[in-house]
Amino acid sequence: MKYFFLFFLAPVFASGFDWEGHRGARGLMPENTIEAMREALRYPITTLELDVVISQDKKVVVSHEPWINDEFCLHPEGKNIQGKEFNLFKMDYDEILRFDCGSKKHPRFPEQKKISVGKPLLAGLLLEIEGQLKKENRSIFYNVEIKSTVADEQHRYQPKVPEFSDLVIATLREFLTDDRFIIQSFDPRVLIYVRQKYPQIKLSYLTEKKESPEMVKKTLGFYPQIFSPDYKLLGYEDIPLYHAQDMRVIPWTINNREDMKKLMGMGVDGIITDYPDLIHKVLEKECPDGSHLFEGECVVIPTHAAPSDKNPGWKCKPGYIQRRFHCDRIKVPAHALMLPDGKSWECKENYERYRSRCQKKTRISKD
Repeated sequence: MKYFFLFFLAPVFASGFDWEGHRGARGLMPENTIEAMREALRYPITTLELDVVISQDKKVVVSHEPWINDEFCLHPEGKNIQGKEFNLFKMDYDEILRFDCGSKKHPRFPEQKKISVGKPLLAGLLLEIEGQLKKENRSIFYNVEIKSTVADEQHRYQPKVPEFSDLVIATLREFLTDDRFIIQSFDPRVLIYVRQKYPQIKLSYLTEKKESPEMVKKTLGFYPQIFSPDYKLLGYEDIPLYHAQDMRVIPWTINNREDMKKLMGMGVDGIITDYPDLIHKVLEKECPDGSHLFEGECVVIPTHAAPSDKNPGWKCKPGYIQRRFHCDRIKVPAHALMLPDGKSWECKENYERYRSRCQKKTRISKD
């Protein structure tokens, strides 16, 4: 929690590193739910990432797919679902809300907390999260993916791109100013349309294939503010090429500390992760061998000591006692045994303590 103020005192997205909670905090809570967003806010994120689709009654629903996902959702009667049998674009929101998309164990995210929860409306999510942020005197950004494809449009899983985009942006504008959200999509048609009608809105181009800046411009007709690829596609030589065209590079989806540190070293401008609880571990100061991070400082661990979260940041191992900044071996006299606490000793049977040694008892009781 101590990291929050580092991120929210200024609009860091414009210039600083952007930490994004993917679908809120998908690794920890059911994805794209208000609960997942609240969980992400417990950590030092700067942006909430989420996906939206459209219902039959033209409401903007927070969901990664335009159908009920059989991998982690259940029928209102508790039954399993088969494939894409429930098309959200052919269902009113009241019907969509009846499905439970949080109780079923997610096979790819074993740490995810199980709760009974439905898919929220974008408006409802923004109302709840913005209300919480106002109470906490904080501000974040939203990275909203319009889940559009040519195939889904042809098979009636979504409206046409202009209507889809207009519905999403109108909802966002009910709660946010344009400088607090980004529209992202894999579908170039979405970004081209938004660029033409809403030129002031920031855009992020999602891709799962290797693309140069020139390829991006050829596809879109312009350079978007953000280039967002699968992180495995990036090499050290790539980042400067996008930066040269004023594109920030924010890859997805990075879920371990080592890859996060590597990408930061490569010069990316942000990271999208399912596990925002990893962020503070990445931001922690690294100490050299033989020292330990304690209260923000690297404390040298003396010989015969181990790291500790209590002052002075280390403790002597069993059999040793602290003497200022080092550990002295505890001298165990003849005919004595070290006690389990590792700090004291007692005389063996038939011996008694006399000052700092054990002497044989003069009288042995007979019971």
